[in-house]
This record gives sequence, structure tokens and C-alpha cells, in this order.
Amino acid sequence: MTEPGARDEHVIRLEHGEPIRFGAGRDRGLRFTRYGSLEAVDASAADADSLLTHDAHAADPSYAFALSRLDSSDFAHTPIGVFRQVPRASYDDLMAEQLETARTEQGDGDLAALLAGGDTWQVG
Repeated sequence: MTEPGARDEHVIRLEHGEPIRFGAGRDRGLRFTRYGSLEAVDASAADADSLLTHDAHAADPSYAFALSRLDSSDFAHTPIGVFRQVPRASYDDLMAEQLETARTEQGDGDLAALLAGGDTWQVG
């Protein structure tokens, strides 16, 4: 049986605007490699500017995706928290906007005229 809190060293708490730190004494940090993947480093030995501060509002989803992939067979840490939180229009809102734009530019349209128009095919 593990002691309470023993698993905490494997938890990476994601808090917007806070440095991403973890480990027994929060002595580990994350940074991007030159190839764009994330790596765990000794925070005290790393360049402070290279360590990540969590940005849940980043426009680019690749950062949140990389965080979500930290728990793998070769990386024994589990990230928890809000990975990404960005305001976006719903599908319905985007579709309604697209339909309104089409109506404004082309008029309401006529289904009967479309079906009886010259671009129909007869299958026989």
C-alpha cells in the first residue's frame, strides 16, 4: 500500500499562468525540446526562461496536445487540470452565420426552381 501523497510526485498540476512544476519537492519542470516535444528537466539546473508556464488560453492547440501526451509508457507522470480553454463559436452558430451570408449574397433561393432547373440529370 502506498502512503498518502506518494503519488503526488507523479502528478503534474496544470494551473493557468503558473509554472509547470512537479516531483517530490516540485523540483522538476517542463520545457520544449528543439524538435517541439516536451521534456522533464531538473528545474534548478535549467534556464528559467526555457521552463514552461501553463497557458490554457493558447490559440494553438498543439501545446495542449503535447501536455495530454505526457502520460506514456516512457514518462511516468500524469497531467491534471484544464489543458485548454478557449472561447470558440459552436457549430450551430457557425452554420447559421454561413447560411445568413449566403442569403445576403444570393437571396433566399427557391427549392422548386433548383429542382426544375437546367442542372438536373435524368437517370433512366
